[in-house]
Amino acid sequence: MKSNPTLFSKSIKKSAVLIAIFGTALAFTSCKNDVYQPEEVSALSITNASPLKDSVDFFLNNRRVNNTAPLTFGKTLEYVRVFPGTTNGALTKPNTAKSFYSANFNLIKGQYQSLYVVTKGDSTSFLVLKDDFTAPATGQSKIRFVNLSSDSPAYDLTLDADTTVFTNRAYQAFSAFKNVKPTKYTATLVNTATKSVVATLSNIDITAGNFYTIYAKGLVNTTVTAKQVSLSASQHKW
Repeated sequence: MKSNPTLFSKSIKKSAVLIAIFGTALAFTSCKNDVYQPEEVSALSITNASPLKDSVDFFLNNRRVNNTAPLTFGKTLEYVRVFPGTTNGALTKPNTAKSFYSANFNLIKGQYQSLYVVTKGDSTSFLVLKDDFTAPATGQSKIRFVNLSSDSPAYDLTLDADTTVFTNRAYQAFSAFKNVKPTKYTATLVNTATKSVVATLSNIDITAGNFYTIYAKGLVNTTVTAKQVSLSASQHKW
């Protein structure tokens, strides 16, 4: 069984993210191996789930965190460690300084959280979820489902080869992480009311001891194929 992750057991390499983001001195504590770790941190992953903002730069407290390439629609930036408390997130067009959206949100000390960039109509917002990494049952994995399709009805998510079902999730609604057996799945997105199949995603490789989010993204009312409702799956990596 994979043990619960702790923000205080990371390598010194990742603590450099804190310095890069905040540019301030950190308080360090010593462990028995003389490896120094930052105190009182949070961790945040960032996913662009907005089909209307399909390529952005993301800033935390005025520091860009997607350093090598823009954050494109459906892509996830793995966890960066940041100080807890009120944090400002901002979006800009790639390689520009002026933000077109900015908002504050709260990061919890010692907690992993996931932020999703979403857009409904002309309104952009951030959905920030707490990531509960309580260890899966022995030999199992965990999956949750989030509906991030802004003009959609409520959806169900089913997995072939497993009886687990995530039901009746409206826009921005999400499930808890549920235990599933590790295997390759096909996930099916189903309209809760009509039971019609909306989208499928094949060959989702779920491995034992790990955590995954499967999310619906895109728009019902669009003729642009790349922006239509679809499913994405991401593994939570720390």
